[in-house]
Amino acid sequence: MEKKAYEPPKEGIFYLVPDPKTKKYTLYVEIDEESNPLHFNLWDRMMGLLASRFKVHKEALENAYTGIPRGRITQTSNGWVVAHGGDFSLPMYKSEIESEFSLGDATRIGKVKWIVDSHEKMGKNDRDTVQFVLGITLTPEGFTKKGKR
Repeated sequence: MEKKAYEPPKEGIFYLVPDPKTKKYTLYVEIDEESNPLHFNLWDRMMGLLASRFKVHKEALENAYTGIPRGRITQTSNGWVVAHGGDFSLPMYKSEIESEFSLGDATRIGKVKWIVDSHEKMGKNDRDTVQFVLGITLTPEGFTKKGKR
């Protein structure tokens, strides 16, 4: 049996983006790198993706960067912390987030802590803007079209 090489966990941020085809979220990540540690362009890419998926104008979402579920992975002296807003179903997306950030080995040895952080929570005004512009209601599992169940 071939032994899998250890891949160190990565730091970065993620968004869970509504997908009208599945009615669930799609995970989008940006890994911290020395050349790009501040994530200046990620929300711009998410606005473009949402605009394309929902056939709306990107500019309508411009200042609503806390309007969809998101989180951040950081390294601490004791391991790694996954800070999220508690706005999505953790059981549905946890393994995908762990995979994208190579947290599997660290999780197995108890070096990953998942926390709800108020900084990562969806902002009410931003969430309301996203829901209005896209014509959806966000839920922890995904979303529903407004007026439909």
